[in-house]
Amino acid sequence: MQNNLKKNKVFLGRVSSVTAICLMALAPSVIKLSEMEIFRLIFWRLLIASCFYLILYIFAGRKFSSKEIRFSLLGGLVFGFQLILFFSSIRETSVLNAIVIGSLQPLIFLFIATRFFNERPSRSIYYWSFLSLAGAALTIQTGREEGVTSFSGDFLAFLGMIIFCLYFVVSKKARTEIDSVPYQLWLTIFALVPVSIAALSIGEGLSPPHGEEWIPVLIISLLPGTGHLLQNFAHGHVSLVLMGLINLLAVAIVPLYAWWLLGEKPGLIQFFGIVLVIGTLAMVVSRPTKQLTGIG
Repeated sequence: MQNNLKKNKVFLGRVSSVTAICLMALAPSVIKLSEMEIFRLIFWRLLIASCFYLILYIFAGRKFSSKEIRFSLLGGLVFGFQLILFFSSIRETSVLNAIVIGSLQPLIFLFIATRFFNERPSRSIYYWSFLSLAGAALTIQTGREEGVTSFSGDFLAFLGMIIFCLYFVVSKKARTEIDSVPYQLWLTIFALVPVSIAALSIGEGLSPPHGEEWIPVLIISLLPGTGHLLQNFAHGHVSLVLMGLINLLAVAIVPLYAWWLLGEKPGLIQFFGIVLVIGTLAMVVSRPTKQLTGIG
């Protein structure tokens, strides 16, 4: 019975992680469509999302705990800094390039999981990871032909990817101590600090959205915001290696959103790269946990 419960939690964690990526993949295109100043938009996205998480926090009957704040502080600051880097990058390069650069995460997670989380990825995981990255490389290389990229934008996306890996590690450690809802609430509140500093320091201000500006703010607060909550729930039930590989799904989903909302149509080779990523991801996600990480 205990084994069945554990398997159900693992399955639920994988479903949550996949759903999270599908929701979070909407954010880059919606933000690129918006005419709001980028950091001002992110500030209000976090503020609205924190109100949403607070409702969940109260509804769940949670009681205030200093432990929740303590284990959420670092994750929130790192998350805020990562948002600044990522959404700055998509203003200077294509959404597709930013996401594909982010797909390098599995290589870093393979190293981190082995050294710090006692995960022992099987040899096949390394093969599938490199095959997935080959698909990602095809996608980004052909994406440069569209004329909507820049070296500075790609460099910002690379830094954002490194910081996101740090955010994943911090979040996984925090989830061993506190539940996903309080963690998501407090980290979102703490993420407001670096974002507000960035907005004020470059003169964007923090004035509320007006008129149609509310539409993208509400969309990314509730949909990708729910995705972040699901992702942090999954951290408690899915290995770091597998979480990193599931993130590659964004390489397939983001171009579809970008094509639909921004008109950034993927080329034939890009489609091939996307199919390669999805195919390898499907092979990995469907495998038992022990075959992936050595953890039963």
